[in-house]
Order: sequence, then C-alpha cells, then structure tokens
Amino acid sequence: MKRITALISLILILTVFSSTAIFASGLTVTDITPKDGETGKQPQNMAVKVTFSQNMMDETAIAANKAFFKIKNAQGVDQAFEIMYSAEKYPDQLWLVLEQTLESDSEYSVEILPGVMSAEGGTLDEGMTTTFKIRNTATDAKVSMGLMAVMMIFMFSATSKAAKKTAEKQSFEASGKIKEENLNPYKISKIKGISLEEATVYVEKEKAKIAKKEQKLEEEKRRIEAERAAEMEAIEAELQAAERSEGKFRVAGPQSVKDAGGRVPRAIVKKNKARREAEKAAEKIRNSNKNKKKK
Repeated sequence: MKRITALISLILILTVFSSTAIFASGLTVTDITPKDGETGKQPQNMAVKVTFSQNMMDETAIAANKAFFKIKNAQGVDQAFEIMYSAEKYPDQLWLVLEQTLESDSEYSVEILPGVMSAEGGTLDEGMTTTFKIRNTATDAKVSMGLMAVMMIFMFSATSKAAKKTAEKQSFEASGKIKEENLNPYKISKIKGISLEEATVYVEKEKAKIAKKEQKLEEEKRRIEAERAAEMEAIEAELQAAERSEGKFRVAGPQSVKDAGGRVPRAIVKKNKARREAEKAAEKIRNSNKNKKKK
C-alpha cells in the first residue's frame, strides 16, 4: 500500500513539472495591430502592437527581444523603432513605435522571428510576417479641400439667410418703436377727435398688435437659428462620414505613447545614448582631421 501511494505521488509530481515546462515554452502571438493586410494607416506616430500569450514585462528580456522584430518598407529597408510597454495596463503587450514618419501610399512588413522570450521564460517557437499599408495622404488632402468647399457654400447660404432675417427684425423693431412712442392716448384723442377712453382702447389694441408681431418675429428668429444649427450639424456629420470612409477618425488631440503610460526599457535607452555619443565622437574626429588637412 505504501508503495502504491509513493508511486501515485511521484506520478503527480512529474505531471506538475512537465506541465509547467510545457506552459513556459509555449509562447505565442495572440494578436497584432495593424492586422495582416490592413490599409489606411496614418504615416505619423505609427506603432505596431504585438500581444503575446504570456507576461512580457522583463526589461532584460525586452531589450534582448528587439533583435527578433523587423519592420521593413517595400524596398526591404529596415525601419528604426523603439520597443515600449506598460507593465501596469498591458503586461502581455509590446509596442514597436516607428521613429520616423512613414511614406504615403506605401506597404510595410512586420517580421517576428522565433526566439522572442517572455518574462516567464517562454520562447516563441514559430515566427510570423504581416503587412500593412499607409494611406494616400495626397488623396486625403484633395478630399478635405472638397469637403471644405462644400461646407463653405452651406455656411455662406446659412449666413445670408440669417443676415436677411436680422435686417428684417431691425427694420421692424425700428418702426415698432416709432409707433409705440406715438401711441399717446392724449395725442390720439386730439388727432382722431375721440374721447380719451376710446383713444386708450385704441392704443391698447395697437400695442397688442406690436407685441404679437414681435413675438412672431422672435419665433421666426429661433426657427432660423435652429435651422442653421441643424445645417451645421449635418455638414459636420457629412465631413466625419467622409473621413471615416477614408479611414480617418477624429481624436481630442495627438498623444505620444509615453503619455499613454508606456516607457522604453532602460537597456535600450542606454544603448541609444551610447550610439549618439559614439556618433558625436566620430564627428569630432572627422572635423579635427579636416582642420589638420587645412593647416
């Protein structure tokens, strides 16, 4: 009985260890943005977001993983990028942020090579390649100009209507004030040869007419303002619909990946700093050699 219990315990221990090893080695890419073949991407501040099946938040591993990512243009030229991440919000994601503005109406490829390592020690066994295409910014400019022209025509029409109604209101108000100032019961009584009571009744009726006209004019003004607001909303909706059909979406404002909570691994920052210092030193040596030749 003791032998059977020991044998079962051994089998369970081996099962646990083997399962852990299998889990650690099974790193996969679960999602990538842009999707393979996706078009209409913006050339500025372009970033490729890669989601993995395991936690990737290990700075040493992230720095080493950079060599396993390649982003190339249609001619096969490597594009410079930095790896950024957000350990708190997206521990399973790495963002490949392009350093330069990409070329309009061009295709780019993203290659992920086998060997990418997770924080848990898992390794990517199978690589993958996807492509995405940058939108044609020249076409965007033409569409935007056309939409702006349409919007200006609508605005001019709405403004003309509003100006006409305003002029009518001002004219009516001016004439109404003159009438109201002249509606003096004593004057009316003398001019028309009627009693003061009859003149007072006449004045009240005229004032009621003026008030009714003013109310009607105010209602017309509100109607025109509502129509104008509706026209502007319709124009705005048409603009946004046209932009969405072109793959353009409005945002509150540009925001860097760093502002969104991502950061570059310290190892990569040090590497880039060392590269810049080496370039400055080389430039200094070249300038020094040029000065010696001049002497």
